Amino acid sequence: MYTLLHPTRFRIVKLLNEKPMHIGDISRVLDVERHLLGMHLDILELYGFVSSERVISEEGQLKGRVTRIVRLTDKVAKVCSELQKELQPLT
Repeated sequence: MYTLLHPTRFRIVKLLNEKPMHIGDISRVLDVERHLLGMHLDILELYGFVSSERVISEEGQLKGRVTRIVRLTDKVAKVCSELQKELQPLT
């Protein structure tokens, strides 16, 4: 759970909650340098919060190149659910 407390990693998860994205698009939207973004994504992947796959792009300037698509895993929803339970007031 502590992995998600870093502001950049939290922003990545929030963005990926909308849809899977190419690492370059994540970098542009969040205005984070790619090498730093890669480090944060590697940490999120290590702890099971995201998964990634390399695919050959069919779009624009990247057509024919291998790109990394990142998506959230079910672990994010599980952790959020657990956190929500912990935050319930005691009655």
